[in-house]
Amino acid sequence: MKKQLLFAGLLFGSVFSVNAQQLQAENFNSLTVGNLGTDITGNTPGQGGFYLQTVNGPTGTATTSTNAAASNAQIVNSGSSLSLRIEGPNGDNGSRFLWKDGLTTAWTARTSGNNIIEVEFDINPGGATTSSNTFGINIFDATFSKVLAGFAVNASTKEMFLVCYSTPTGRPVGNYNYSLAAAPGIQLPASQWSRIGFSYNKTTGQVRLKGPGIVAAGAALTGSAVNTDPVEVDIVAFSGGTTAAPNTSAATMDIDNIVVRASNADTLLSNDDFSVSKFSVYPNPTNGLVNISNDLNSALKSVSLTDLNGRTVKTVELNGDSSAQVNISDLSAGVYMMNINSDQGSVTKKIIKN
Repeated sequence: MKKQLLFAGLLFGSVFSVNAQQLQAENFNSLTVGNLGTDITGNTPGQGGFYLQTVNGPTGTATTSTNAAASNAQIVNSGSSLSLRIEGPNGDNGSRFLWKDGLTTAWTARTSGNNIIEVEFDINPGGATTSSNTFGINIFDATFSKVLAGFAVNASTKEMFLVCYSTPTGRPVGNYNYSLAAAPGIQLPASQWSRIGFSYNKTTGQVRLKGPGIVAAGAALTGSAVNTDPVEVDIVAFSGGTTAAPNTSAATMDIDNIVVRASNADTLLSNDDFSVSKFSVYPNPTNGLVNISNDLNSALKSVSLTDLNGRTVKTVELNGDSSAQVNISDLSAGVYMMNINSDQGSVTKKIIKN
């Protein structure tokens, strides 16, 4: 897909339901450290079937961006597992789009009534930077001109935004970034992993965003795209610069554990506290014993582990203490997703068994 997306403005202002079904997923652990691929035109897929389109700016437009390259999308070792690192433009123009094919087929084959598409992922926004790059994930329609729902975060301020094709009062219909609170908005924790979820309801046009610092029900509004089918979920990055304050440097952000599903009801994150960083799992990697603790003083209820094929391989009931130890020495060596359930919600951690 070739894309040219202009955001119209900035306004300020795994536990699933029975019928939910997974459409796409990627945790990057089966890929190889290094560039995601070699083609930056979006014509040839690289590792994991991902396509990359990266440009310094629209053809014929003056730009100070010079760093469009295959190195803009890399698989990196994030400590205990692999994740995806995106680099934004280093000047006043440019964009990056990464996507997989196949969503249209999966969406068409979804269970009848599952008209909500939900996207969840982990994101680490990195530390301090002067770059005004913005990063995020968007759900596109068939024309690639409408963001049915999306998430964006500013590299410098770490402020989060809900993205939506909509018609704000006094504004023309278009793609808008919505601040989640009065200035300075709601920020992602710097240099930490957080879990984000957002959704688009085809029937009603409602979009919803959940993440750290956002009320449990999520930030929601009604968009202007109704009965519109999603065709692609893209990881994106933009310069973020303006004429008055042009961007002069590139930033990077890490993304992991992406899940796209269709549902008949809101199942985003399935918890009341969405900061993965508030739960600690160690040692990781482990030879068998795993310690679990949390900063919320919440009562731990149970732990379940799934393999990379989504199969539940172990479930352990806990006694309600704020910390616990789980023995996984009976599991084969490999990468697992550990879902930790507590009285304040649940989070998912990636863990490696040696």
